[in-house]
Amino acid sequence: MLHDSPKVLITGITGFVGSHLADLLVSEGYAVSGIALTGDPRTLSHVHQQTSLACGDIRNAKEIADILAEVKPDHIYHLAGVAFVPDAEADPKIIYDINVLGTLNLLEAARTTRPSAKILIVGSGEVYGHVPEAALPVNEEHPLQPTNLYGVTKACVDMMAYQYATAYKMHVIRVRPFNHIGPRQSEQFVCSNFAKQIVEIEQGIRAPILHVGNLEARRDFTDARDVVRAYRTLLEKAKSGEVYNIGSNRAWEIGEIVSMLIGASRFKGIVLERQSLRVRPNDIPNMRCDASKADKAIRWRPEIPIERTLQDLLNYWRDTINGKWLDLRIS
Repeated sequence: MLHDSPKVLITGITGFVGSHLADLLVSEGYAVSGIALTGDPRTLSHVHQQTSLACGDIRNAKEIADILAEVKPDHIYHLAGVAFVPDAEADPKIIYDINVLGTLNLLEAARTTRPSAKILIVGSGEVYGHVPEAALPVNEEHPLQPTNLYGVTKACVDMMAYQYATAYKMHVIRVRPFNHIGPRQSEQFVCSNFAKQIVEIEQGIRAPILHVGNLEARRDFTDARDVVRAYRTLLEKAKSGEVYNIGSNRAWEIGEIVSMLIGASRFKGIVLERQSLRVRPNDIPNMRCDASKADKAIRWRPEIPIERTLQDLLNYWRDTINGKWLDLRIS
């Protein structure tokens, strides 16, 4: 560990993106602490000796303030939250409590205990809602018009972070990541779900039928390991109060993703079966990110090709289903 490295605190450290961020920061010599309510501890198994984990509920203001007072972080990455859109629709109150109230609790705790800390608040590309084709790729100047409850909570978080940066002169950076994928992602999400189904087919756990939804929808996918590089550099170098899209500047049709995953499968003869329950009633047909502002500010662009991301995702599920654990960091 570097003697003068900043103390880092990651909320949601045991989650999909939080664990990849912990990998990156530990590998670069940062002193890393994290807050987690629940999560699979295996995500941190290879860095647990270099990290300090505190149990805390982002909805509990006192718990969060006490943790910040004890850790005294120089950098704070706020990744904790409900990220699956259908979960928001199923329980609106809990997503507001976690995403909105939780962010307020963190910002207030930082304002009162660590006002000099640099803070990165993670929003979402969902804040833009249905963007007309003529406005794609969408940049940070586009109006926030979310069309689902998850996007609404992230728009609230975005505006709250801006207010703390301007009203209290705190160093707060906002990011709006678009779809990010990779090993360790929950099977709730489309690419990981497809990968898990395919591995179960390979291993004879399920029939050779891949259940799919809307294959015509287009999404901007970026490897989570590229995303966390952007987070780290933006927190350290970007101007307080600014907001940055994080994405690949390319939209992939879901059907293309399915074809690539099947092509990388060890089983030949998989057939597709469309299920209506997998089709969202208010699904956005096409979304593509303009991440040129981040490129200009910190010279960040995705480096990991999607073919590698999908291969790593398949390998992750192969090892997970076999009871192993695969360390898929980028050296």
